[in-house]
Amino acid sequence: MATLAHELHVLVGLMDRRAELLLARSGVGLTYRRFLALLHVDELDGPTQRGLAERLGSSEAATSRMVAGLVRDGLLDATSAGGNRRTLRLTPEGGRRLAAAGGVLGDRFDGLVRSRGADPDALLAVVTDLVAALSDLVHTPGTGPRSADGALAAVSTDPDLQEV
Repeated sequence: MATLAHELHVLVGLMDRRAELLLARSGVGLTYRRFLALLHVDELDGPTQRGLAERLGSSEAATSRMVAGLVRDGLLDATSAGGNRRTLRLTPEGGRRLAAAGGVLGDRFDGLVRSRGADPDALLAVVTDLVAALSDLVHTPGTGPRSADGALAAVSTDPDLQEV
């Protein structure tokens, strides 16, 4: 029996594979995973490597390897932020590649949503709300749940949300 959670999981997987294929065909020189890393570095405006790992939903070790490759390829700058912390920023080439990949991916999904009779903006509002609600429930070991601005947040006392 199909459930909403399962169908959303399948949808995200299909979207990821489609994006990977479009980027591979484009010659932009980015995988979808690398595109997401650059996108998050740009959106977060100088995150630490740990912050990027949290945003990507990957381990710090995997993110460290990806960051090393992006730095080696001239797409990211990683500067010391004290101790073993590093602040990440796009290089001009990283910005160009991010823009090019964004152009390849464009608003294709919005068009698909419209072709199915749905409003992309309304769907975005629902998905954004769900992401925020679930983000409040996710615990990063040693830090607790975080609010949208990255600050520690209180755990929801709503018993229905605690079951999610």
